[in-house]
Amino acid sequence: MAPRDAGSTDSRKFQVIADDLRTEIADGVHRVGRQLPSQRELQATYGVSRETVGRALEVLRAEGLISSSRGRPATVTEGHGVAAAAHPVPSAQPAQVTLQPRLRAAFEAEGITMDVLSLTSETMAQHLGAQVARISDGEIRPQSIALRLMLPDITGIRLAFPRGVEDPDDDRPRKRHRDMVINHARSLRHSLLRLRHQGLVPEVSVQIRTVPFTPPLKLYLLNKDQLLEGYYTLEQWTPEPIDGVEVTILDSLGVGATLFPYTKPGQALKVEAAQKFFDSYWDQLAQDADFGD
Repeated sequence: MAPRDAGSTDSRKFQVIADDLRTEIADGVHRVGRQLPSQRELQATYGVSRETVGRALEVLRAEGLISSSRGRPATVTEGHGVAAAAHPVPSAQPAQVTLQPRLRAAFEAEGITMDVLSLTSETMAQHLGAQVARISDGEIRPQSIALRLMLPDITGIRLAFPRGVEDPDDDRPRKRHRDMVINHARSLRHSLLRLRHQGLVPEVSVQIRTVPFTPPLKLYLLNKDQLLEGYYTLEQWTPEPIDGVEVTILDSLGVGATLFPYTKPGQALKVEAAQKFFDSYWDQLAQDADFGD
């Protein structure tokens, strides 16, 4: 998970970490009695020293947001509401920062549901591995996981993007996108189903469907009570050579897209509207997709 810009000084870095964790506590990502990510995880996330992470946690401890004991991750305390409200900060952040802690919180449940609408599912594929590792290590033991993944139709229609800038009819950018969609979808499916095959999670369901349009936004609905929503902004860029040729394409860099978090009960109307939107497209428009093995 890539951190948001932490600046160049250690003081700025520890404050960014404290602000991010404070926001996640206020948003319900880390709930009362739940553990924060370990210091080692925070070091890796923000690219800082253990001392810098410790300073950030000390700020939250002084505010009464967390408690900790030697050798164990910090835990969110009962009195977090007032302190968090006294330090409001924007909660919308890049996908690589926002998704991981919310996935981590969602995977604390016994029954996990994930409904995802995405252009490629690249971001989800990148971040799900950390939760799979937690299950494999015995840190958490969910009883069921259900993923519904909704992607654009990559064979039946011509998507609005990605496409070549100089030659919109050039099929190479579309082929590149098709390969990405298939690879990430396979990765998600295999990593989750492996948990069932290994006897680590009794019930695992992975359903993949496609819709006949280019998604203008990405949605993550976690456990029916958390929504992450982000918009695809178009950019022109030149990826690695496609079939040995450099091609400038019009594309959306979804991995860096800003995600806006909404949580029940505070934003119940927004979360429920997004769930209704997803369910209606899933039930009425989307078609089953396999993508092979």
